[in-house]
Amino acid sequence: MDQSIKKEFLEREILTWSIVGGLSRGRNVYTKETKESDRNALKRFLRKELRDRFDSNYRPDSEHHINNLKGFKNDIDIKFREILEHKEIYFGRVQKIVNLYLKYRWVCFGEQRPIHCPIDSIILKELGLSNVYWTAMTMAQYKTALAKIKSTSIAEWEIDLFNRKNITYKQ
Repeated sequence: MDQSIKKEFLEREILTWSIVGGLSRGRNVYTKETKESDRNALKRFLRKELRDRFDSNYRPDSEHHINNLKGFKNDIDIKFREILEHKEIYFGRVQKIVNLYLKYRWVCFGEQRPIHCPIDSIILKELGLSNVYWTAMTMAQYKTALAKIKSTSIAEWEIDLFNRKNITYKQ
């Protein structure tokens, strides 16, 4: 089988895992009235924009990455305001989707090591930020979490921590 077919399959799965990982937990993302077709429109938008904005040539520094996350959040808020709970998507959800996507591409395809990692409950607990919920995290809280990580490679630190602390995978 052609390697490009396998890579495209894996790329689609990575998009799905990233979006599900960012939207499926915690607080409501959508208003109660939101139709499935509107939810799917947001997911299609996320799939396209992840590929377009965060492709294999994406190599920002930390500040630019945060600004890109902010811009992506703003674009989602504008385009999907009517279906989003509180008329916006939380910064925490956007960072999780994007950072998962970049992490999976790094691990699966050997692409550039991400500048950040997905900040979730495991990371927040490790950093002593148990009162912060990633599903409602603000940009300021995200920056606070990043500042507490004492590693030159945030992505490698996170993978090690995830492998040690995630109870789902304990045997």
